[in-house]
Amino acid sequence: MSFSQIIGQEEAKSLLINAIKTEKTSHAYIFSGPKGSGKMMLAEAFAQMLLCENPGDDACGQCHSCHQSISRNNPDIIYVSPEEGKASLSVDIVREQINNNIVIKPYSGKYKVYIVDEAEKMNQQAQNALLKTIEEPPAYAIIILLTTNHNSFLQTILSRCVTIQMKTISDEAIKSHLTQKFQIVDYQSEIVASFAQGNLGKAIELATSADFQEIKEKTLSLVKRVGAMDEYEISQAVGEIKDLRDRDKKGEGNLSQPFVGQILDLITLWYRDVLLYKATADDSLLIYKEDSYDIKQLADTCTYHGLNEIFDTIDHTRKRLSANVNFELTIMLLIVGLKENSK
Repeated sequence: MSFSQIIGQEEAKSLLINAIKTEKTSHAYIFSGPKGSGKMMLAEAFAQMLLCENPGDDACGQCHSCHQSISRNNPDIIYVSPEEGKASLSVDIVREQINNNIVIKPYSGKYKVYIVDEAEKMNQQAQNALLKTIEEPPAYAIIILLTTNHNSFLQTILSRCVTIQMKTISDEAIKSHLTQKFQIVDYQSEIVASFAQGNLGKAIELATSADFQEIKEKTLSLVKRVGAMDEYEISQAVGEIKDLRDRDKKGEGNLSQPFVGQILDLITLWYRDVLLYKATADDSLLIYKEDSYDIKQLADTCTYHGLNEIFDTIDHTRKRLSANVNFELTIMLLIVGLKENSK
């Protein structure tokens, strides 16, 4: 992974490249951002350029070290992560894989790079063990902590690391990447980009997921016909959503966000389009452009008050679900709320 292959994160890339070229790298970094924001890619690009035999403005990608880095076989890049199924990154792992290993000099490169994934899972004992190494590291050692929450670290660790906060990526950049690399059609990439909220990893996950396509189709079918649904159809819809929830709980899904959360987000985007068209009569602003006919029809029948009620209903649904209120009753109230305010 080279810096040139990373979409966005221009400020972070510039800082890291300049540090390498001026030989002013820090001995410890924190890359902080949500899952899918590109922390691992940035760390791997940094490590590859650090160990590259012929670096310029990026790693050359051709030398022996680069080939090893790309295949994750470079002996001077050590990956550290919690044991599978464990909720924490233990002090034993920190001691064995970092503290005890760091005294061994690099095999062939100038540096020895430690990439610690899910570093927020270190408990206080593990952080204190790592702190001793960060305070007095060998000159060749660079430790990179990847985290979704840098505020979970001890202040003594934060003060000794350079923190890089991952930035969101523009919808246009995400759409362009999905179209070029995954051949996602414009309509699909538009929805996914809006849904991903600047997170490229999440966008790729959604665009390539059969589960997400199924959820989107079921959700669109619901919102298009909800105004005319009878009690039996509402009951059926509740059952379908419950089935998706149960599949998710069994671990059969491949999405990082729960299925029901995806459904609520898709419903929100749908009625956002309805409100936007009602206010502007401009269908070029729609996310669901291929469904513009249905959105225009709904915009004609819905009132502004009704749309506000719908957004409140969605918000109340999220709160009820987080409070573990009866699931089927909560979804039924959601659908009834959509029905009553979609007329």
